[in-house]
Amino acid sequence: MLLTLLALVLAGAPDAEQQLGFARALDTEGDYYRAIGEYKRFLYLYPDSPLADEARLAIGRAYVHGEQPDAAEAHFLSLAELSPEWRARTQLEVGWARYASGRSQAAILSLRSFLRWNDAQPPADTDRARYLLGWALLAEDRGEEALDAFASVSSLPEKGPLTQAARSWPSLPRKSPLLAGLLSIVPGAGHLYIGEPLTGLAALGWNGLFSFALYESIRRDQVGVAVLLGALEMIWYTGTIFGAVSGAQKYNRDVRLQALDGLRARFNDRPVSWPPSPVSR
Repeated sequence: MLLTLLALVLAGAPDAEQQLGFARALDTEGDYYRAIGEYKRFLYLYPDSPLADEARLAIGRAYVHGEQPDAAEAHFLSLAELSPEWRARTQLEVGWARYASGRSQAAILSLRSFLRWNDAQPPADTDRARYLLGWALLAEDRGEEALDAFASVSSLPEKGPLTQAARSWPSLPRKSPLLAGLLSIVPGAGHLYIGEPLTGLAALGWNGLFSFALYESIRRDQVGVAVLLGALEMIWYTGTIFGAVSGAQKYNRDVRLQALDGLRARFNDRPVSWPPSPVSR
């Protein structure tokens, strides 16, 4: 009787490929929470399977895709205890997770840490790390450093579109926040400089009205009104200056993000393996 029950249980248990295949299917469908559970189930049932490393990596990636970057980083860091190879590989995967979740500056630190192990790493992992580093540097508006990173990727053409984009990054149109602030000494001029003429005209008009009202209150010896209007004019005037500075920074950020989005539409900027898979349309 016991043997029969055992046989039935074993017959109903999925094999390693089936179990992992189910987890992959959930992952592909975007059901990341359940996929993580199935990957963990696979590791519990088949800890020594040749596919175990795939499942371990997939858990961290599913955390990122499920918008749980802290859990992804903690998971990848826990893999460092498995072996010396994993200790180095962990920095690469943490760098990928940080970049994929929008933390480019932190990604740069992890990827550079991984690349310090360069001589001991598979060439494909090294190229992937340099490629990811280039993207993270572009996201931080560090085009010259990004060019160096892309140029060190063995399989990227020296004059290919990605390296050319990094080379031309410093030439993106920009507005100087300092100049915008200085021009705003004349109310509205800073906003005209950054391409916001209506805001500039409004700033000029309101500052003119406040100044005229202040002048009239002083001329009529209305001290209390003059103090109040003077305070309001100072707030409005300094606000105009800071608004122009902020507008220049926003202009630069929007230009950079537009350029990045254009590149991301053509290239896979966060590959999970090397070489990168084509961008899905």
